[in-house]
Amino acid sequence: MIRYFFLSIVMLFSCSSVSVAQLVGGTVGADSVNNAVVPVVSYSSIEGLVGGAIYNRYDYSGTTRPFKNYLESAVLVSTKGFIEVDGRFEQTRTFDRNIRSIWKTYFYRYTSDVYFGVGNDVPFSKARWENGYYYFRSISLGLSYTMRKPIYSDDDSQLDVKAGLSTSYQIPYTKKQQSSFARQPPPGSDGGWVNTISTGLIWENRDSEFDPHHGNRADLEIRYTPEPVSSYAFTSFSAGFRQYFQLFNWLTVANRLQLRHVQGDVPYWELSTLGNKSTLRGYPLNRFKGNSSIAYTLEVRGWLYEFPEFYQMKLGAHVFADAGRVFTPQNDAADLFEGYKQTVGFGSAMSIFNPDFILRGEIGFSEDVSRIYIGIGYLF
Repeated sequence: MIRYFFLSIVMLFSCSSVSVAQLVGGTVGADSVNNAVVPVVSYSSIEGLVGGAIYNRYDYSGTTRPFKNYLESAVLVSTKGFIEVDGRFEQTRTFDRNIRSIWKTYFYRYTSDVYFGVGNDVPFSKARWENGYYYFRSISLGLSYTMRKPIYSDDDSQLDVKAGLSTSYQIPYTKKQQSSFARQPPPGSDGGWVNTISTGLIWENRDSEFDPHHGNRADLEIRYTPEPVSSYAFTSFSAGFRQYFQLFNWLTVANRLQLRHVQGDVPYWELSTLGNKSTLRGYPLNRFKGNSSIAYTLEVRGWLYEFPEFYQMKLGAHVFADAGRVFTPQNDAADLFEGYKQTVGFGSAMSIFNPDFILRGEIGFSEDVSRIYIGIGYLF
């Protein structure tokens, strides 16, 4: 949830700030409520002084598992106008029915949004990166609702059907004349509204949603954006597959494969994009854009130290490797088995008071640059 261009300082602060984070509530179990607040402060030459907080709330009251409801939120602002607000609320039963509801909202004002172009082999210049050639300014906001209802379940697995609605608005409001965005305006460079309806399936048999050690998850989603109620008309198809297993009873091997294709009148921010906090970590933000994408991630995780007498604290580490590429209509099939980009990296994790609350920091290395990321929870 936190932008990575200033996170090298945030990560150092967060490691110390967790010790003063306010966590209220008993141990995880029936009728317990846990709250976690982590303050964040950093400085960036691009954004100036940045401050904010991460707040999570876990309600385990009753007998519904894995929780009754769960709130995840973050607010960051800077002295130079950067704003990032994220919120997610999930409830396992809606109107006392077996319907799982997920609400998401966000507001972003980015003073250094990034655009490199469309394609898998768009060149990168470190000099242009450093002088701001790839930067532009943008505002975006959105709201979505997704419902999930089980259509099959047994002791080990469950199949859900899902449906959702979302609305979002994007506008690039400052584009320097000498910039990649102004010299080669992408589709949707005037911004606009995107309103979608979606449906799909989710199947899983993981042993945990927050810290899985074994099991699988597969999801399929179709999104449709009709032109009468949107500035653009397009359709997207996405699929994801995850697998987890353990080695030596303490290392977890996590695999994830993601596929996406979008077609129609597609604005640049809705293209299949790699190079962010969840794909090809280490590359600059939004490094690769295309109509289709394939992304694979391998992580090896382990909890190294546990301090049950000290607020149930656990410290862990992980290593990862990311791979993937994007496709344009000119090379959708011809380059299916070549041209893949790779990154590697490592990170650490901390859990305190609540095993579901995991603070994660990591660094990824690419052929362009290296990037540092902070997040709540494991990546997947």
